[in-house]
Amino acid sequence: MRYILISLAAIFLLCGCAEGEEMQQTEFNMRVDETVSIQLPQSGSYTITTDKSVITYELSGRQLTVTAIKEGKATLTAILDSGESLAYSFTITANAYQLGFNIDSTPRVESWIGTSVKTEETPGLQVSCEPGIDITGSATDQMTRSYGFIYIETGKLFRFSAQGDFSQKGKLSNGIAAMCERANERVQYESCTVTIEKINDEGKIWFTLQFADRSDIRVVTESF
Repeated sequence: MRYILISLAAIFLLCGCAEGEEMQQTEFNMRVDETVSIQLPQSGSYTITTDKSVITYELSGRQLTVTAIKEGKATLTAILDSGESLAYSFTITANAYQLGFNIDSTPRVESWIGTSVKTEETPGLQVSCEPGIDITGSATDQMTRSYGFIYIETGKLFRFSAQGDFSQKGKLSNGIAAMCERANERVQYESCTVTIEKINDEGKIWFTLQFADRSDIRVVTESF
């Protein structure tokens, strides 16, 4: 009977701690573009600082919203008006489509310059995938992505952007391509129909760009 009473007392004690003290998560593993909300303790004011630029944050009342913007690690510190300091750590890794486009595979471009350009075998060719960026390089909504291929030495450029759901097969909207033969020459913009023909869970994508007055261009991030 004595052991039962001790056990019951321990249970009540644990329950009391759970109700009186809310356990708060302080370590976060996030993907680029993901957002997490943190409820801060009551305070008349908050001082928020972070040691790295891989995250951004917004504070509304007690609600702290943190967004991952690029790969890396960061610590965010919140200081209450009582002087208490709270530290939150963030580890940011690449998102699925970034893994597919920039890291796991090197994409090839078909029919841009008449031959298939294999980026891993083309010295001086820079490849980019930019979520939330339109064809001009301006920030826009997260439903838009821009993909670019540029020869650094000559400035020869192929870039396109589109808007929609990049996680499944189908037609995207607002497709537009930009092409330029060399640096300091005028960039030619042309609307196009952008279709995702094949995609897998890791974000490997096969794009087809259809134009009114030239052959289709394909961007393939994996041999399907």
